[in-house]
Parts: sequence; C-alpha cells; structure tokens
Amino acid sequence: MMRLSLRVQSGMYVLSFTLFFILTLIGAIGFGFNHYFYESKKDAMMEASREIGRIYAEQGRNGEEAIDMVSQNIGVDVLIVDDSQLVYSSRPSRRVWVSPPKMDENDVVVVVGKETEAQKHDANTQMPQHIRELTDLLHGREPDAATIGKVRFYERDNNFRYFDLVTRMDDGAYLLMICPLAPMQESIYLVQKFIVTCGIIWLIIAAVGTVLLTNKMTRPLLELKSLSAAMTRLDFTKKWQGKRTDEIGELGTSLNILSDQLNEALTALKQSNEELQKQLDKAKEVEHMRQSFIFAVSHELKTPLAIIQGYAEGLDSLHIDEATRQKYCHVIQSETVKMDNLVKSLLNLSRLETGSFKLEKTAFDFAALTDEAKERFANAIHKKGIHMEWHVPDEMTVYGDPEQIDIVLSNFLSNAIDYTPDGGRIAVSCKEQETNYVVSVYNQGIQIPEEYQPRIWEPFYKVDTARSRNVRRTFGGHGLGLGIVAALVKLHGQQYGVRNEADGVTFWFTIQKG
Repeated sequence: MMRLSLRVQSGMYVLSFTLFFILTLIGAIGFGFNHYFYESKKDAMMEASREIGRIYAEQGRNGEEAIDMVSQNIGVDVLIVDDSQLVYSSRPSRRVWVSPPKMDENDVVVVVGKETEAQKHDANTQMPQHIRELTDLLHGREPDAATIGKVRFYERDNNFRYFDLVTRMDDGAYLLMICPLAPMQESIYLVQKFIVTCGIIWLIIAAVGTVLLTNKMTRPLLELKSLSAAMTRLDFTKKWQGKRTDEIGELGTSLNILSDQLNEALTALKQSNEELQKQLDKAKEVEHMRQSFIFAVSHELKTPLAIIQGYAEGLDSLHIDEATRQKYCHVIQSETVKMDNLVKSLLNLSRLETGSFKLEKTAFDFAALTDEAKERFANAIHKKGIHMEWHVPDEMTVYGDPEQIDIVLSNFLSNAIDYTPDGGRIAVSCKEQETNYVVSVYNQGIQIPEEYQPRIWEPFYKVDTARSRNVRRTFGGHGLGLGIVAALVKLHGQQYGVRNEADGVTFWFTIQKG
C-alpha cells in the first residue's frame, strides 16, 4: 500500500472538500435555484398583494405613489379594477393595451423565406391571460373563484412566460399582478454563470492555498518528528526551537521537557552503573586483597613458626655447645618479635578502623624522636650501606601523640630502607610552615606509578610492579604499614602524601607545631 505523507493527505482532504463543496453549490444552483427563486417570487407577489390591498383600502386612489413603490420593488405590473373600471395601472402612461394595434401589411417586415411562418404565427396569436381577465373584469364578469388569490403560471410560447395573480380587495375591487419570467430567467442564468466562474477561481486559489497552508502546518510537525526520532536514538541534544503558543508549541515544549528528563534519568543511570561497576571492581579487589592478605599473613606466620620449630627441635634433640644454644635462642627470640609486631599491627589497624583508638596528645621534641630512630635503624642502614642524611632542627617542638608519630616515622623509614638499593641514599628533612611542619622521607630507588599512588594507603594493598617484586626486604612488608600511617595522620587531623622524584620517591606527612 502506497504510503502518503501527512502533507499530501492534508492537501488531498482540503482539495477534495473544496471540490465537493463547489460541485454541490453548482448543482444546487443549476437544479434547485429555479424552483427556489420562483417560489420566493410567488411569496413576494402574495405579500405585495396584501400590502397593496391595505394601501388601497386606506388611501383609495390617492395611494397611487405608494402602490407604484410596491410594484417597482418586486418588479411586477399592477392593475386595479373597481366597479368595472380600471382605477390604477403601473404600466407606462397608466394605459393597458387590451388588443394588438391594428396595422396594415405595409407596417410589417418579414424575414426573407419566413413569410408563411410569420402568417402562421400571427394566426396563432392569442390574447394573454391577464388581458382576458382584465377584459372580463371591465365587463363586470366575476373571475373563477378557484383562481382568486392564487399565483398561476402561464406560458403562451417559449418567449412569453409569466406569473399571474388575481385577488379580490373589496366588493367589486380586484387586483391583478403580472410578473414576466424572462428577466428572472436571465438573472438565474447570470447567477449560475457567476457561481461557476467563482468556483473555478476558488478551486485554483484553494489549490495554491492548500499547498502553502499544508507546508506551513506540517513543517513544525516534521521538526517534531525529527526531534522524536533523535530521542529514540538517545540523542537529547536536539531541542524544539519554535515560538508557537498553540497545541504544536505545547507539544514541542513537552518534548523538550521529556528530553531533559530522559537525559537526566539516563545520565543518573549511567552514573549509578559506573558507581556500581566501581563498587563491584572494588569488591573484587577487596576479595583479592583479603585472599592475598590471608596468604601473606599465613606466610609471615608460617616462616617464623617453621624457624622457631626447627631451632626448638635442635635445642631439644642435639648435643650442642653453649654458644650454639645461645645462637638458637636468639633466632627464636627474633622470630617471636617479628610475629609479635605483625599481630600488633593487625590489632592497631583494627582499632583504627573501628574508631576505638584514642590518641594521647602532648607537646614533645620531634628531634629527640628522630634521634631514637637513628639508633633503632642504624644497624639496618649499615648493613645495606645506605647513605643517610638527617635535616632536622636541633629542637623541634610539635603537638601530637609521640608514640603514634614514632610509628608513622618508623614505617616511612623502614619502607625507605626496604626499597633503597644497597649503597643508595635516604634523606629525612623537616620544613617549617605557619602552623605545622612537613616531615619528608626521601629514598633513592624505583618510582611508584602515579595510578597506584592513591591506592598504596589502603590496608593490604600492594603494588604489583618491579618495585615490589625486586625488593630485598629488611622489615617484612605485609601491606599494613602505609595503611596504619594514613589512619594515624588522619586521626591527628594532618595530611600525608607521596611524590616521585627524579631518582626515587618521597613520602611526607605534616605535624602540628607545639
């Protein structure tokens, strides 16, 4: 089935209706207008007869001018006979020719070849009906009662047709009205011709107007169609730009609102999906980290336990000298300390995450804290041949929990020692600011990729790079140290961070001035 556009359909509807209306009007004028016109004329003659009767009854012969006015208004001849006398005639000179004028053959000229037809026509010439009625009245003969008060149609030949009306106004007073139909038929023909001409012009104007109107009416609909099609493709950038205030304008405004709402809903849905995906990824990562942590903790505990078990069995079963026994006891004690530190780290992290950890803040000398750290890490630094630099003021009073700040500094130092190659360099520096100090621990070595830097502060997170795989650790490395540092610095209301240097990495944290 052929698909027609809305513009074509609208044009066809309008043109079809216009053509139907014009054809109906022409048909009504051609077939029904004669009857309507004649009936209207009869009604007008009846109304005029009543008006003339009223005038004659009130004014008699003095109402001649008023009767002339009525006769001219409806275009009829009016004759009044009273007591067998013609008392009024609307015809020229107030005269009525009751018989043809007598003329001899010299007064008549006949078309060549029509002499016989003309004689036949003259032979068939008869006196008109209204003249016969007038003559009867003038001779005192009463008209047929069945014809009084009725408009009758008479046709003597095709060239002379008329309406005739005889009414009785009073005793002996009669009114005759004669209305020729030839002028009316000519008027009807002119009206029909005028209607047909106007109809053709109207049809042409309607066709042109329909094209222009349908273009104007369907253009915004086509724009709305394009807008809705874009929405089905989830393209919400297109908007209705029309300025109309009618139903189409309201529809365009509604589509704009719908487009904005769908765009917001889809944007929110995308964000929710992205957030959900992040949570799923994080959950997977947490699960991976949990499994890795369990594996790491198990490994961290298994190794010292195996060492302790081996040396304990050696102490129990072998005949060893005193020096060897002391060496075995030192190893067992060292491994026990490592296990104790791991368990303490787990407990501290658990307390920090649950919020049950309480700081005991006080003013203390951070320089003294660094002196203790120097002694504590001197042996490890010496073993790796690390060049250590301390740029700390002789006196540096700060405010915080000394024990926890020492844990922060120790984690940074142990981390720096682990990731500094043999013979490398570590530098500890303090920079004074308006309300606090920035403590930085630089170590020479492999940098941390920037995409991993935000994650290294999360508990159990380990960067799986060459930095972590090619490290000979001195202080273990179970992924809890930096997580504990982040939690403790936050608990102090301070800041922390990490940045890559040209040949290494710098970890830093702030501490409040005392």
